[in-house]
Amino acid sequence: MRHVGISLVCICGLLATASGQSSKPDFSGKWQSQSSGKPLTLAIEQKGTSIHVVRTSQSGGKESVVEFSCTTDGKDCQARGIKVSLWYDGESLVEMDVSDAVVSTTKMTLDNPKTISVTVSYMSPKADPESFVLQKM
Repeated sequence: MRHVGISLVCICGLLATASGQSSKPDFSGKWQSQSSGKPLTLAIEQKGTSIHVVRTSQSGGKESVVEFSCTTDGKDCQARGIKVSLWYDGESLVEMDVSDAVVSTTKMTLDNPKTISVTVSYMSPKADPESFVLQKM
């Protein structure tokens, strides 16, 4: 009888671990960079495996808005001539953008309910990665 109890505890523990791994962080909300160099705002609406993003940035006095909806299974979607795909790498959400001019990946990690750490890596043309923090508005 004792072995049955121990086995049941082990099975319950494994199921709890497996179900805990399947839940991913929810990035929903409006986020803003605190950097004065490149102002950036993200509005993210996440429902299950679907994510809708509105990214507003400024560079050289010009505002750029990119909007897209994707699933988090790595399948391609389109955003104003940019091929975008999203997937999870552990607890981080990874976005890959492919256009004629640039290929980059953006890795977002929810540090706590109020901040996201972001690292943008450039594959083509090759450039140093950029890192910054977004605060929930």
